[in-house]
Formats: sequence, structure tokens, C-alpha cells
Amino acid sequence: MNKLPSIPVTVVSGFLGAGKTTLLNRLVQRADSGRLAVIVNDFGELNIDAAIIAEVTDAVYSLQNGCICCTVQEDLLAQLVSLSKLRPALERIVIECSGISDPQRIVQTIGYPQLRDRLHLDAVVTLVDASGFQALEGDMARLSRAQVACADWVLLNKVDLVTPEQLQAIRSSLACRAPVFETVQAELPDELLLAPPVRSSEVLFKALPQTHDQLFESWVWNSPRPLQAKALRTWLAQLPADLLRLKGLVRLDGSEQPYWLQHVGSRSQFTLATGQPTEHAAQLVFIARRGSDLRQELEAGISAIQVA
Repeated sequence: MNKLPSIPVTVVSGFLGAGKTTLLNRLVQRADSGRLAVIVNDFGELNIDAAIIAEVTDAVYSLQNGCICCTVQEDLLAQLVSLSKLRPALERIVIECSGISDPQRIVQTIGYPQLRDRLHLDAVVTLVDASGFQALEGDMARLSRAQVACADWVLLNKVDLVTPEQLQAIRSSLACRAPVFETVQAELPDELLLAPPVRSSEVLFKALPQTHDQLFESWVWNSPRPLQAKALRTWLAQLPADLLRLKGLVRLDGSEQPYWLQHVGSRSQFTLATGQPTEHAAQLVFIARRGSDLRQELEAGISAIQVA
């Protein structure tokens, strides 16, 4: 019996809000999604990113309520083994890490004995938010730099939101061995997007401590009532810096169609959602700095702008 070819695995990494899901959406829409499987990890108990990708492909697998490189690493291993056995065989697997994941641990997982003859690492692609990278401090800055250090490509995303001088300073501070591509909305030419480079070396970087996910806390807020659109935008503009990420599905007053809400830093984006269940009028995932004690304050604020 002929041995089946090894399946290439692409790992998409980057800090919270860097644009990973946007890139993955582009890749899935341009690739033969029937031969491609996508694993999406979200730190929270609700996997919003997987739901967004599921709008454009059925071949999406969700790993949630933990970090893919530590607390749900065994789930990742089991999922990869299962995907490697699918027939007809897959042509590619793409893993979208959560924003708090250290991709080096995922690289190590792909090299486990039970996967070594079935899968191989094709590339680690790390996205960097040009508008937020220099504001990261302490452990969060170290995590972001570890994601960059592991990359075969770096996508310096959202370059339209910074000045040329700021962009040059960010490029200098990255100090990475990988080629850097400047992007807006994670837009890349097809020849780059669909053909990541084979890794040129086996250089391994020191992985972060397994407790790095303890830097963050996450929770889900649901509401049976739509939100007031104008009041929501005002509330979003006043969110504290210790809220690192907010994303989810919302219905707004005066609109029958739900929207995906993505908020990071001082920026919010609304995109039309299609084919989503209507169990909740609003379903949001909050990711904050652990110990910031924001939950009660934020939930009180958003509850006050529900449609009566």
C-alpha cells in the first residue's frame, strides 16, 4: 500500500485583535475548502471566531474554553489525529490560535510521534496589530514578542492606522528573523496567501511558562433584547484599557439582521452576520486583564443600553 502524503499544517498566530480571523476568512474563501480543515481556538467559553468562519465553510472545528497551547492541548492533539485519518485525505490544515497562545507549543504538538508521519508544519504566520503593538507592556508584550519570534512570516497589519514614522519604529522593534509584510485588513496576494513557505529551519524558541493564560480572564454576556445602536457606540468609545478584546453577535434597534461586533483598543467594527441562530439578541465575549475586576461594571453598562 502506498504511503499517503504528509498533510501540511499552517499555524496562524497573533495577539488579541491582530486580525487572525480576517486572514483566515480570506484564506478559506480563496482555497478549495473541501480539501482544507480549519481548527479555531478561543480562550473563552464561546467561540465567536469559529462561528464567523463557519459562515464560509463547513470544515471548521472549534476548541474553546481554554488556551490551545496548554489547557486544551490534549484536545488539539486528539483533533489533529482525527483529521489526519479523514478519507479522502485533506490537503491542508489551518490552526487559528487564540490571541493568548504561544505558537511554539503548537509547533511541538505537531511533532509528537503519533502525528509525525501524518502531518508536517508548513509555516507559522503571526499577525501584529500595528496600532497596538507598542502599547503592550510586561507579560503581554513578552507574549506578543514570543508569537513574533516563532513566525516564518509576520504580517504587520492595520498599517493604515499609524504614521510612517510609527511604522518604521514598530519594524525596528520587532527584531524578527522572518520576512515582514505590511497589510490592511490582512489582505495579501493570492500567491502568498495560498502558498505559505516551507519552514527553512528547525530553530526552536523557548516556550512561555504554561501559566501564561492566567494573565487573562474571559466571560460571556447574553441578552434576549437588542441594543440601542447609538448608545452602544458611545459605550464602546468609553471602554477601559484593561478590556483587551470584545467580540460577538448583536442585534441593534431598527434592524432585523444581526451584526458581528469586533472591538479592540479604541476601534470597533460591525459586519453583517448571515445564517446565525437567534436564541439571543446579543451574545458577547469579554477578554480582560486578570484582576481588573471589570465584569460587574461592564455588564451594568451594557445592560443599561438594551432596548426596553
